[in-house]
Amino acid sequence: MEELKPCPFCGHIPETKVEVTYYGGGESHIDFSIRCTECGTSKTIRLKERGDCRFFDVDRAESEAVAAWNRREEDGRT
Repeated sequence: MEELKPCPFCGHIPETKVEVTYYGGGESHIDFSIRCTECGTSKTIRLKERGDCRFFDVDRAESEAVAAWNRREEDGRT
């Protein structure tokens, strides 16, 4: 996995968080978030699973979120 870069706005090291939501028989998802606790800048990647699925690819979600954070494609704060 790529190394996580510091926040582009304040230079602090961001924190990561994984949240898995499972809905039996419906749509389930995993959110991998990167957030700077100093200034609030954040990036979240959501991977959706359909049907009665209990398998979530945390490594893929983390990799996509880190790559998006490091690209700095969004300059707004959320």
